[in-house]
Amino acid sequence: MDGNIAFTDEQWNTLVQGVAEAYDDLTLKRGFMLERIGGVQQLALSEERRLEAEIKESDGIRRVELALDFPAGGSCDCTDRKPCRHQAAALMKLARLHGRPVSALANAAAASSAKAAQVPEDGSSGTGKGNREQTDTGKQPSRAMGAANGRTAHAEDRNDRMTSASDVTEEEQAREASIEQASLLASSGISAWHRRFEQAAAALAGRTRNPKFAELTLAGIFEHMPPFRPGIEQLYRLNAHLFVLKTMMSSSTGYYAHLAVSDTSAAMQACLAAPLADREDAQVNERLNETIRLARRQMLTEDREQSAFSQAYYSLLRAWAAPLQATSPAERDDVYESELQYLMDEERELGRSLNRQAWLGANAWSRFCLKQDDKAKILLNEAADKPYFSLKKLPDFLVPLEESQEWDRLIGWLETFGPLLERARAGLADYGRLWDKMLIQRPEAEAIMWKTLGGMLPYASDFYEAKLLEHERWDDWMDVQLSTGAEPANFKVTDLAPIEKNAPEQLLPFYHQAVERFVEQRNRDGYKRAAKLLKRLEKLYKKLKREERWDVFMASFNARYGRLRALQEELKKGKLML
Repeated sequence: MDGNIAFTDEQWNTLVQGVAEAYDDLTLKRGFMLERIGGVQQLALSEERRLEAEIKESDGIRRVELALDFPAGGSCDCTDRKPCRHQAAALMKLARLHGRPVSALANAAAASSAKAAQVPEDGSSGTGKGNREQTDTGKQPSRAMGAANGRTAHAEDRNDRMTSASDVTEEEQAREASIEQASLLASSGISAWHRRFEQAAAALAGRTRNPKFAELTLAGIFEHMPPFRPGIEQLYRLNAHLFVLKTMMSSSTGYYAHLAVSDTSAAMQACLAAPLADREDAQVNERLNETIRLARRQMLTEDREQSAFSQAYYSLLRAWAAPLQATSPAERDDVYESELQYLMDEERELGRSLNRQAWLGANAWSRFCLKQDDKAKILLNEAADKPYFSLKKLPDFLVPLEESQEWDRLIGWLETFGPLLERARAGLADYGRLWDKMLIQRPEAEAIMWKTLGGMLPYASDFYEAKLLEHERWDDWMDVQLSTGAEPANFKVTDLAPIEKNAPEQLLPFYHQAVERFVEQRNRDGYKRAAKLLKRLEKLYKKLKREERWDVFMASFNARYGRLRALQEELKKGKLML
């Protein structure tokens, strides 16, 4: 477009008047929506003031030509009645580029109709007729008054009918315009959606980035959301949350920003909880693929400390993009092969800005879905070796295997995830539950479980000890306590009750070593604690019917520590002296 060509005020007013005369209000409203969502792709204005444009729609490109001095003419290769919405959109795009008010064109027909509907209220026209009516009224007052009242009532009734019809027409036009806007937005791609989101967020540009900002931004976006079909509406809402998430993470730090990110992520997961409607619709699939592309790019470029977009990406893949049940195995493989190819393309395009850890995790997931477990495990371990590794950045590899009852694969993946969970120190309860369920199906794998759990020490020691008690491996549990120097006082009576009931002899060395440590402290508190443990030892020996061994032990104990007067006093209090 020639930048030297400009509108004079007179030319602009002439164009607005010409548009008002040639276009109806609904066509202008549709043209306005089309221009606003970025439908005008190319625009050129010649020195002869002839406008040429290309308008993108879901079913192709429309080419427009018209003369600014005669907006009622021109041409468009669409099948709509002329002048059409494509011509209107081209004129509004031209106005926007030249800094003219687009609303003047969009409301031109409505403003012209409003002016035409105005009727003089003073009744000054027709003076002669008015004088004659006045004379007649003077001669026959009652008849003239009745006629006047009749005319007034008739006029009011006619005005009411016109107003009612006008309201209905405006409502229908607004509804049609809203439906048209929804159709245009649905076909225009998510880039147009995000431009609308930016416009909604612009009004809140000065606000602090906190949960209230996220709430108001989403409210502003959804307030002007047109009536989409269910599947498109779900994707529109999801993209709105992705937009807010991106805005918060790119421009804010601190506690409240982190809280807003967490809240937005939770709301996004709630969106994904419902199945995607119209999944087999071509337009829904197109918008879904664009959304996955956006989430993938954001995941592969987010900071190493962050995981919000990783969670969004995997949740989207599992909730809405997973192959349908009716899909054949070959088609399922094609889905994940395509995702692998997209990841390879992103690696080449992003270069040094690529988050390598996120890329490795995504690659491992696609390999896992293709049942290429060996390659997936290598990639996953490589990702775990990088800084800021967190299981929050990964999908759940284990539960899908449980749901599909692939027990042999589950054994291998439980073994792989043991060291990863040990590093993360999280998710151990579900991990243990899966081992238990798997052992019901594959009892022979118990040795693998204990080897894996043992390799997770010392960070997973509490979990390991709990599993030992759960499986009644009393001797192994006691070996752990003795090797780590655990104190009996660290356990509740109820914690040790199962061992005391089923294998009380395992507690003897545990208590004996603790007694010796307390006596070596050489203070009154240590002696008191030693005396308490000796009482418990006495009960255990009696329960085991080993009273003679108890007497031999106490005789030896008193011989070794007979000079410790404070200890002897505590033993007398506990009635432990022979």
